[in-house]
Amino acid sequence: MAQAGLSHMNPEAINGFMDFMRNEKENPPKTADLFKVPADLPQGWQIFFDKVAAHYARQCAGNRHALISLEKRSWLLEDEKLTEFEMFMSAVGMKEKVTFREGDAARALLFYTSAISTFPTPDVMNNAAACALRENKFQLAEDFASEALDMELFTNLKNKAKAYFRRSQARMHLGNFEEALQDINIAADIHPDVSISSTRNEIETLIETVKTPSQRKTYLAGQKSPPKKLPFMEALQGIQDLGVQCVRVPDFVDFTQVQPPPF
Repeated sequence: MAQAGLSHMNPEAINGFMDFMRNEKENPPKTADLFKVPADLPQGWQIFFDKVAAHYARQCAGNRHALISLEKRSWLLEDEKLTEFEMFMSAVGMKEKVTFREGDAARALLFYTSAISTFPTPDVMNNAAACALRENKFQLAEDFASEALDMELFTNLKNKAKAYFRRSQARMHLGNFEEALQDINIAADIHPDVSISSTRNEIETLIETVKTPSQRKTYLAGQKSPPKKLPFMEALQGIQDLGVQCVRVPDFVDFTQVQPPPF
C-alpha cells in the first residue's frame, strides 16, 4: 500500500522533500537564526535576551530534538507575525493563569512546560521543578532546576535558594548524595531556612548509611515512582480550559522604557 501511494506522488516533490531533509541533517539551522535577539535594546533588556539566547544555545548543543522544537517555535513567530516581546508576554500570561494546588501537580507541570516552550524564564522553570518533585519525576526536576540556575537571571536570593533546594532534593532522590549536599549547602548560605536544614540533615544521614552499590540500589528501588501519565484528552482539555492565547502588543507600547522583570 505504501509503495502504491508513493508511486502516485510527484517525483519532483519527493526529490525536493529528500533534499530538504538531507540539508536539514547536514546543515542544521543555528540557534542564533532561530531565536533572534531584538535590535537596539537598552542594557537591561540586552542582558536579558542575551542570556535567553545562551540558554537556547546550551539546550540545542548536540540535542536534535531541542533544535527541532526551537525551529518550530520560529515558524510560529513567522506565521503569526509575533515578536519575542509578545512571546515573552504570552508566557507570563500562561504562568499567571496556573493555580498550583495539592493534587494538581500534573496539570500545573503541563502548563508550566507550555510556558517554557513559549519563552523560557527561570521563575517558571523553578515552579516546574517543584511540580516535577511532587510527581516523583526526579530527573526532570533536576533538569528544570539546573536550567533555571544556568540562565543566571535570578535577582531574588530566596528564589535562587529555592532552585538549589529543589535540585538538591531531586539529586538526593536520584542517589547523587554528594551533589545534593553541595546544592543544599549553597541554598543554606543564600537563604537559611528550617526546611533546608532538615533536608541537609537527611542527606548527611544518607551519605553515612548508603555507601555500597548494593545499598544504593536498595535505596533507589525504594523511591516513589511517578504516577500514571496524564491521559491525552485530559491534557488537551486542560490546555483548552486554560485559554492560552498569544498576547498581541500594540505598536505604541515601548518595552525599552521599562526594565525586565526581576526573577
